[in-house]
Amino acid sequence: MSVSVEEGAPDVAESQVGAFPGRKEKRKALKKLKRKEIRRELAIKEREEEEALANDPEEQLRIRLREQEEQEAAERERKAFEESERFWLQTLATRRAEQEEETRRKRLLEEESCEDEVKDTDDFGGGDDWEYVEEGPAEIIWKGNEIIVKKKRIRVPKRLDQEEDERPTSNPLPPQSIAFDASKTLPPVSAQEMLDNVAHQVPNFGTEQDKAHCPFHLKTGACRFGARCSRVHFYPDKSCTLLIKNMYNGPGLAWDQDEGLEYTDEEVERCYEEFYEDVHTEFLKFGELINFKVCRNSSSHLRGNVYIHYKNLESSILAYNAMNGRYYAGKQITCEFVTISRWKIAICGEFMKSRLKTCSRGTACNFIHCFHNPGGDYEWADWDNPPPKYWIRKMAVLFGTSNELRHDVELELDNWRLPRELIKEQTQDRDSNYKVYQW
Repeated sequence: MSVSVEEGAPDVAESQVGAFPGRKEKRKALKKLKRKEIRRELAIKEREEEEALANDPEEQLRIRLREQEEQEAAERERKAFEESERFWLQTLATRRAEQEEETRRKRLLEEESCEDEVKDTDDFGGGDDWEYVEEGPAEIIWKGNEIIVKKKRIRVPKRLDQEEDERPTSNPLPPQSIAFDASKTLPPVSAQEMLDNVAHQVPNFGTEQDKAHCPFHLKTGACRFGARCSRVHFYPDKSCTLLIKNMYNGPGLAWDQDEGLEYTDEEVERCYEEFYEDVHTEFLKFGELINFKVCRNSSSHLRGNVYIHYKNLESSILAYNAMNGRYYAGKQITCEFVTISRWKIAICGEFMKSRLKTCSRGTACNFIHCFHNPGGDYEWADWDNPPPKYWIRKMAVLFGTSNELRHDVELELDNWRLPRELIKEQTQDRDSNYKVYQW
């Protein structure tokens, strides 16, 4: 028996330890009960305070006064908004009435001015023989929020109806051809002489200080604004230089870089050589050329433009009369005279210095970016230099000493179509003072 009791003693001790918790557990349980009791007391206290406030007449009165003040403030804000809106509507109506009155006053003034013009015309005794036309660009005047467009009107003789009877009803030629028909009996006057006369009369003509004449149209014969340009464009009746806009439409005139990747440089050069052989040979029949250029700009006013600069004014007029209205590559040719006489200011200088490669303004430059002519033809004219000796001898063979030897031109044109590689070698050997651009 004693042995069994000793062996079971540890089990009884362990059961007693599990039945009675320790001191830490007791303190934790007491703290939890204490916190619970505190929360219960606070809840009871808050409920008693709320009941006391609900039964307190002073507190109820205070709540009603606060609600009444909030309603009065909202009413005041609503009235202020309605008042401001009514004032804005009145101001708008007043302004509209003033604008209508101003419009009516302007209309009356215009009617009175028209009546005065008619009266002045009658006083001159030629009311049926005179008319008023607009001259020069319109003057824009800013007056407050209004824009007033004022145009200058001058009194000129009225055009007779019989003068319009001789005009053709359907003519593919531009209006310049009418000026040529009317001035065939006059001695030929070059465009450069006319520009010199204007330059003597107008200070700073064609420079940055000249705000009346378009400098780009004077230098390149084309302006990106076209008829919308606010400056004067000079259109000569006769000139040694012809312009055919957008004639060349082959590769090399890419609008973007991806389109330009479709053709290699060799393909672009070959296509341009074919175009050069066709067009240059045809225009060379009418006389000796000083320069022949084709634009490769991407801008619409310069894209594919062809410039033909003749040595004599008679050759230019002959080429105009013969080529204007003809068709090439499915498009009708429209020639016009331009005032270009100095190619150094017409062609982009940065493009020329880079050997016809690049320009900081890109293909959208307003100056001419030209193709490289096969064999380096007319590259000396780009710098306004005289032609080399071999070129002078070649022109003498084609045209002689005067333009009267037209019958020999057709025979000599066959010799003109030599392989371009042979011509390049000849140009390098004959004159080392003139550079030949190698593509």
